[in-house]
Amino acid sequence: MTDGAREAASYDLHVHSTFSDGTEPVAALVLRARREGLAAIAVCDHDSLAQLAAVRHEAHELGFPVLAGVEASCWDPATGRKVHVLGLGLEATPDASGPLERIVGETLARRSANTLWQAWRIRRALDEGALGVPEECMPCVDDLFSLDGVVDEAEGSTGLYKQHVMDELCHLPYLDPTYQAVYRAVFKGGGVADRDIPYPDARDVVRAMREQGGHPVLAHPGQMDSWASVADLVAAGLEGIECHHPDHTAAHVRMAREAAREHGLFLTGGSDYHGTHGAPACPGVCRIGAEEAGEVVAALLEAEGSLC
Repeated sequence: MTDGAREAASYDLHVHSTFSDGTEPVAALVLRARREGLAAIAVCDHDSLAQLAAVRHEAHELGFPVLAGVEASCWDPATGRKVHVLGLGLEATPDASGPLERIVGETLARRSANTLWQAWRIRRALDEGALGVPEECMPCVDDLFSLDGVVDEAEGSTGLYKQHVMDELCHLPYLDPTYQAVYRAVFKGGGVADRDIPYPDARDVVRAMREQGGHPVLAHPGQMDSWASVADLVAAGLEGIECHHPDHTAAHVRMAREAAREHGLFLTGGSDYHGTHGAPACPGVCRIGAEEAGEVVAALLEAEGSLC
């Protein structure tokens, strides 16, 4: 890529597919990326490396640059806050025995089991007439809701998510006001399915990513207020920080750039696109220029074709 082409190119380095809680397969994401004039995307599905080879195969067949990555859910014991870490340049092992695979595999299993428990609680509450959803929203709640239906909604995903429960429960997109009201009533504030899972230490996740050959990036620190975790994560091996994100303010962008300068991190950016399971309308709503992403991302794109 020439210097002029690099200056003009832009990437969306954070999108999700049907391999986790997105609503579009990789081929649809690539089509959208092309329509939006993106030069590359990174498909970073949650807490699994099992899909990486399939993502890479699809990208090769379509002839479009795609980084196959992961978004690991974790937390910082020092702050008590959740932290998300993107992993780029990773490869899965044949038996899922890699250090990162063992960590995220446990998270994914816990989440899927918890999601089934949440679905059971919702079914029970519907039977008892005690779902706790505002009366005006009840006409949009499907009384035929079932655990089997939730599993069907998650077909093709590596795990089960609340988004699959919501698809089965009210068949509405994320941005619909009724969806939001039902979601809050059921999953938040002591609702019938308000239960979370334990997450791994973010420092262990970063170390495991490095050990498995990946490049860890702190995801949307402004959205999750992860700034206090940066120094400890850098000490554990953090290499990048997500600068551009739909939930980042101008102040967050400045803070990410300052953290990158202070700690020698490379910058990324992306839309966090989930299809109808999220707010961004399409990939590229938030993006990063190739020049700002720099040589590390360029090298990752160059190396991607040799990974499996």
